[in-house]
Amino acid sequence: MERRVFRFFVMVVFCVILASGATAKSGFFIGVQGGWSMQKPSFEEVKFDSDSSFLYGARVGVKFMMFAIEANFFQAAHNLVVKELAAFDWEGVDVDYNYLGINARIYIPLILVHPYFTVGYGSYSANLKDIGKDTNRGINVGLGVELQLGDKFSLMAEGKYHNVKVDILESEMELINYTLSGGFNFYF
Repeated sequence: MERRVFRFFVMVVFCVILASGATAKSGFFIGVQGGWSMQKPSFEEVKFDSDSSFLYGARVGVKFMMFAIEANFFQAAHNLVVKELAAFDWEGVDVDYNYLGINARIYIPLILVHPYFTVGYGSYSANLKDIGKDTNRGINVGLGVELQLGDKFSLMAEGKYHNVKVDILESEMELINYTLSGGFNFYF
């Protein structure tokens, strides 16, 4: 246990030394994102398999020193894949999954690469075609990295965990979702 604590301490000191002369790009930014979304829904007694889908979205925010706050939107369309037979025919039902919310980031500003931790809160909506739709608020957490390429442009990649519960057919449906996305930001 003491070795782990010592290793962690050495790693933190090393990161602080590397970051001591570096500053993250500050300012207003706008960007786009695209990537992969994997969803694992659960609904009462019905068992579903995971389904992955393409996601796309946009972000706008402000970054100051080691902190950023952004408004973020993304959309992904998933298919429900039933693991076993159910009373209702769920097979092939499309789920339009949207997120609109606010994310906060804390950066570790290294020379060109800026790893960050992100947490967000917002509105998730799920629309099951011809069955029902609902919107509920939820949180997400994740890790990412931003690669600064000049004063006005950066590339980014991030992974997030989302968990939200929506009411469909007067019952609670849990939508666990993992997203991996990449994109770019323009700074002003």
